[in-house]
This record gives sequence, structure tokens and C-alpha cells, in this order.
Amino acid sequence: MKFAWIENERIRDVAPNTPEDIYHPEVAVFYDTQVPDDAQNGDGWVNGQLVKPTPLPPMQNPPRTWKNADIRAGLTLSERVKWDNDTTPEIVTAKLEMSQPQELSNTTEVLNLLVSTGSISQTSVNKILA
Repeated sequence: MKFAWIENERIRDVAPNTPEDIYHPEVAVFYDTQVPDDAQNGDGWVNGQLVKPTPLPPMQNPPRTWKNADIRAGLTLSERVKWDNDTTPEIVTAKLEMSQPQELSNTTEVLNLLVSTGSISQTSVNKILA
């Protein structure tokens, strides 16, 4: 068993040895609670019981998004000419839809519209979504 300094139901510090042997008496008095050997600084101490913190879930990356520049970057030269000159109403609409970053489902819907009207190729779609 070790001795710990407990504050607000949390282990502030665990003494590596007998507190009186390593700390000034004015500090050693705070190490007044016996805790199990596996207790660590930051663990909870509730009603005389050690409470290990719940591990945080792994960080998740935000979903990928696409915008107009991402679409244009994946187009062939002839497709970029159409894109830059608003050749079809579908391109105008696509640019409006993609003016704000969009996730995969919305981006795919816009790209499928452009393929169905012959504004871009499926090869370009694959390149954009890669």
C-alpha cells in the first residue's frame, strides 16, 4: 500500500515511500490516505475506493469534404474549359452547390449529375474522389 494526498475525491499525489521519510512534516501530513499500489496521480478516490479514469475514445478525423477547387483540380483540360466558362446549367448549379465544402454523399450527387450530362467523365469523378 502507498500513501496519497487526496483532494476533491481525486488523488493529487502518491508518495513513492513513507511520506515522513521524504517530505517535510508540514507536507507529509497531507499524505494521510492509504491507497492500492496501482493508484496513480489523477485517479479518483470515492468513498474509500480507487476509481480509474475511463479512457477517452480515440480521436476521429472529421469527414472529408470537397469544394469547387477540389473538383476543378480533378478535371481534364477540356472539362476545365467547360467548368470555367459555365458551359451548361448543370455546371452553374454544381458550382453553387459546391461553393461550401460538401461531404461525400452530396459531392457524389453533384458529380453524378455532371457525368450524366456529359460535362465531365467518370474517370474525372474517380480522380476527384480519390
